[in-house]
Amino acid sequence: MIPILGGLLTGAAFGIVLYKVGASRFSRVIGMLTLRDTKVMKFAFTAIATASTLYGLASLFGVAEQWHLVPRVMPFLGSAHVLGGIIFGVAMGTTGTCPGTCIAKAGGRGGDKRFATLFSVFGLALGILAYSALKTPLTDAGVIATNQKPMTLHGLLGLPYGVVALGWGALFFTITMVVDRFLPEKHFAPSKESRTLLDVVRGEWSWLAGGILGGTVIVLATAQNGYLGFSGAALAVVGGVAHLVGHPMELVPKLNDDILWRAMLIVGVFPGAFLASLFSTKSEAATHPTVKHTFSIKASSKALAGGFGLSLGAMIGGGCTTGAFIAAWPTLSVGSLAMGGTFFVASMATSNLLLLTRRLDFAKA
Repeated sequence: MIPILGGLLTGAAFGIVLYKVGASRFSRVIGMLTLRDTKVMKFAFTAIATASTLYGLASLFGVAEQWHLVPRVMPFLGSAHVLGGIIFGVAMGTTGTCPGTCIAKAGGRGGDKRFATLFSVFGLALGILAYSALKTPLTDAGVIATNQKPMTLHGLLGLPYGVVALGWGALFFTITMVVDRFLPEKHFAPSKESRTLLDVVRGEWSWLAGGILGGTVIVLATAQNGYLGFSGAALAVVGGVAHLVGHPMELVPKLNDDILWRAMLIVGVFPGAFLASLFSTKSEAATHPTVKHTFSIKASSKALAGGFGLSLGAMIGGGCTTGAFIAAWPTLSVGSLAMGGTFFVASMATSNLLLLTRRLDFAKA
């Protein structure tokens, strides 16, 4: 498949999934971080379990290399995972977004503040430019490791990848079931009763369906020799534009098929979410809006700062919620485990602090 088309279709598919499971909804993400609405958490855990299982089966049956299903392992960056995770986590806990959901939200025309999502996207680009200037000083200071080698959980255990991956998948399926049993999920009643299969497809998808589809898209990205990570995709876009205007970035030294595939990955999220919004049945609450769509300098500034923090943290720490968590944890990368674990602790601490200090009204959200 042509790299540009493959990346575009893969991004669009994941954009559809993000929109349909409600991951672009502020209340869903903040609900996950405050444990008041765990749908997105269950979606992410199911996607990890699905991808881990598919990778593990391919490895055990000996077809991983033949089918290009050997997952790409992110290198270990040392303390950069902690620093980047904290920056990313604070931004995520404040804005309730990540690089992928920023684009999905813009494509799905979500949010009550006009142009806020566009400011967050602009912030993503600014964060990448800031990282371009900070990478050398951070490396010289020893924050970013110079000897960047892949480090994996199965490697540390001395076990075959396929065995550990299947166990990892089973673990996350089990965790998901426990979360579903004991923690709440917000229900948004559809404006139209679901009577046919088409009505079900047009409605908001369940975390189970979304997670299985999301995990499958991650594996299909690997089959194209690609990697489903939106911070890296944003870097590819910025680097590609820099090449086009005659000022190549050191972070993206040349344009090739891999860079083009990555760039089209995040570009594809926008039309994917947009088409999903056109085809979807709105919730009953959305058909009777209680808030007006207004422009707010405060909201736009917050979105700009949030996007900046998200991409800067992701660049330093080695990935975002997709690239360092949903798509990376099935690879059993120790660096991704460190990055993902750090930014979730930081984001949950941030969002809960905002809730306790009444700077966040979850009921209104």
